[in-house]
Amino acid sequence: MGAGLVCHSWLQAAKLPHLWRCVDMSHSHPRDVSRRNCAMAKVAVDRSGGKLEVFKGKRFVTNNLLTYVADRSPCLKCLYLESCTSVSNKGLTELITKCPMLEDLTLYSCRNIDGDVFVVAGKACRRMKRLHVRWCGALPAYFDGDEPVGIATMRELRHLTLEGIGVSQEKLMAIVDGCPQLDLLHVSGCPGLAAVDDALQAKCAGIKSLTLRPYQELEVWK
Repeated sequence: MGAGLVCHSWLQAAKLPHLWRCVDMSHSHPRDVSRRNCAMAKVAVDRSGGKLEVFKGKRFVTNNLLTYVADRSPCLKCLYLESCTSVSNKGLTELITKCPMLEDLTLYSCRNIDGDVFVVAGKACRRMKRLHVRWCGALPAYFDGDEPVGIATMRELRHLTLEGIGVSQEKLMAIVDGCPQLDLLHVSGCPGLAAVDDALQAKCAGIKSLTLRPYQELEVWK
C-alpha cells in the first residue's frame, strides 16, 4: 500500500482494482496489532472494487472482517485462514453463503470452527474444488453427525486434505463416493482412522495422489 505515497501517478496506479484481486496477509508478523491489520485488509478490499478473488489471513482475522470481505467480494474464489481464533462458525458461514463462487478453502488451526461449516459450504459453494483442513491443537477436532456429508456433496472437489480431524473410515468412504472428481486425497492423524483396510484402499484406487496415514494415539499436533 505504500506505493501510493511515492507520487500522484503511483497513487492512481495503486488504486486500480485489478491489482487487488489477491490480498495475501498470511505472513503478518505475530507482533503486529490485530486492529491495524484488519484496517489494512479493509482498505485492500475496498481498492479491489468488488473484484477480490483471493484473501489470505493469519491470526488477526475476525468475524467482523469476514463480514466486511463477504459484503464486498462477490467474486471471491479462494479463502485461506490460519490460526484465526477470533473466527467462529457464524462469521465463516456468513461469508460462505455470500460467496457462492468460492472454490478453494484452507483452514489451519482455526479452533473455533467445527464441521458444521462444511455442511453449509456443500450447499452454497457448488464450485468447491480444493478443501484443506488441518487441526493443530493438543487434541484432535471431531466430526459429529452430518458434517462429513457436507464434504460428500462437493461433487467438483479435486483436492481434499484432512489432518487431525476425527473422521472414521466409514465417513471417509462416503466422502470418496460423493466426490468422484478427487485426484488428491491426503488424510493424516485422524482419530477414527486407526487402520487402513483393503476396502478403503479399493475405494480410493482411482485417486492419483493418495496418502492415508492411520492415527496414532500419542500423536500430538504442533
